[in-house]
Amino acid sequence: MLNVTLVPNREFLTAQAATQKVFAMLKLRPNLEVSQTRPATNFVFLIDTSGSMYEVVLGKSIATGKVYEMDGQTYQQVTGGKSKIDVVTESLIALINSNKLGQNDRIAIIQFDDQASTVLGLTSATEKVKIEKAIESLKSFSGGTQMGKGMKEAFKLLSNEAMSSRRVLIFTDGMTFDEEVCRELAADFANGNLPITALGIGQYAEDLLIHLGDTTGGRLFHVTTEEENGVAVSIGDLPNKIIQEFTQAQQDVITNLSLYVKTVQGVELTRIARAYPEPAEFALTEEPYHIGNAAANDETVFILEFSITNRPAAKVRIAQLGLTYDVPGKNQRGELPPQNLIIQFVAGEVNTPFNSEVAGYLQQLSTVGLIKQATQLAQSNPEKAEQLLEAARRMTLRIGNEAMTETIINAQDELRKTRKISDSTRKTIKMGAQGKTIRMNDQPDEQLPEEVIRRIAGT
Repeated sequence: MLNVTLVPNREFLTAQAATQKVFAMLKLRPNLEVSQTRPATNFVFLIDTSGSMYEVVLGKSIATGKVYEMDGQTYQQVTGGKSKIDVVTESLIALINSNKLGQNDRIAIIQFDDQASTVLGLTSATEKVKIEKAIESLKSFSGGTQMGKGMKEAFKLLSNEAMSSRRVLIFTDGMTFDEEVCRELAADFANGNLPITALGIGQYAEDLLIHLGDTTGGRLFHVTTEEENGVAVSIGDLPNKIIQEFTQAQQDVITNLSLYVKTVQGVELTRIARAYPEPAEFALTEEPYHIGNAAANDETVFILEFSITNRPAAKVRIAQLGLTYDVPGKNQRGELPPQNLIIQFVAGEVNTPFNSEVAGYLQQLSTVGLIKQATQLAQSNPEKAEQLLEAARRMTLRIGNEAMTETIINAQDELRKTRKISDSTRKTIKMGAQGKTIRMNDQPDEQLPEEVIRRIAGT
């Protein structure tokens, strides 16, 4: 049901050496039979309904001269234009009328401000009138921002919906008051295999959304009121993005991937990261490691990093991997026979090439770290930030990730002109670095420069 490839970055390492690293690529692809199944889909929309969601972001608005109080702030009353909540509700209605949903799909809608409520429980997508009524009701709420309350509602709805593709989409435009609660809940979502797609616009906390996406194996998008460029999503294109996210969930024919890793003495698992189709970092708190889902007709690629202490010359099994998973379209559980990761330790200097496919995925993962460092240093050390962005640009250019390359160039231009990175640009490049990556076996088989290999391998 699941085709598996396990490849180390190098098959030969130097014996009697100090601590070395091994990067193993775990590649999963559902077979044709499983790819043709259709999982039941349970999708929860968790929508911010705080007062700031009524800000006009599309079209021209005209001031009426009246003011009003909402959530402790004073606002100018306007007519015309579309607010954020208008665009969100129109996007949800566009999804319902897109002909992409079937009788196996169910939708729920939860609103949150400083309170949270389920305005629509899990409901068949065929009940359009009922769903549209719930969507319209989103405009009747307002308040502060406590996303954790909404996350609790979403978890309760989905936690018992086994043998289905499950996903939560969060749309928010502000800083939440209960960030620590959200971070704690992320672990529950991860253990329950409930990926979170997070879309942020305005003054949201991007580090929180990145944590939610990373921890749960979800996706991240920065939404902008400007024209779409690079990896940013224009708010005018929000309907298409929401439709894409739902159809992606429909393609998750393998769910609840749970990974077991047994290492021999002197070998330690130090990292599990998803490298394709989007980067994500998974916690190593306890086994099994919950690593998300796998889509039909595509690969899902993970990089496992091992630290190895001094070893004599020998051919050694350094680790054994096991995997369990669900196939909701067939209502079956699957199990992968143990996979052995074997390395040959040899005397003398080792000059075997670094596997180019593994290196390509490592480069893409390292771009995330470079961009994070650059944004942290932008104000205190813009010269160093520019160097880091240039390194990230070269990586994305070499790999062929054109959208991310364009986004980094925009940030570089801004940094050169203003000696800083604006709030919107910071969010765009940080969220974008967590976005769509490039499948490396579609790229030319070109050996990487030695300095790049050394940087990736930490040698």
